[in-house]
Amino acid sequence: MEAFGQASHPVFRTHEETQRKAIYVNRLMSVGVEGMADEEAQPLLEAVFDHAEKAEFVYAHKRRVGDLLLWDNRCSSHARTDFPADQRRLMLRTTIQGTVKPY
Repeated sequence: MEAFGQASHPVFRTHEETQRKAIYVNRLMSVGVEGMADEEAQPLLEAVFDHAEKAEFVYAHKRRVGDLLLWDNRCSSHARTDFPADQRRLMLRTTIQGTVKPY
């Protein structure tokens, strides 16, 4: 994770507009829980990851030319699936600055 630096934030956060709780960790980027021993934190994180990845919470987009996708990083996680190597994939990204730190 050195390429991304290190950050510390809550496992669960409150969306500042809706006040709904959301999982704010993911299997690819989260490595532990502050203040917990690794052997204690890993089973807890695995349970949270498994819950977040349940089919009922996943939207799998089927790409088409001209698609525009938007999501709110405060309450969703995202990942791409593999796509044919002979197809061009162009992605433009923009980020809107948040107003508060996750809580």
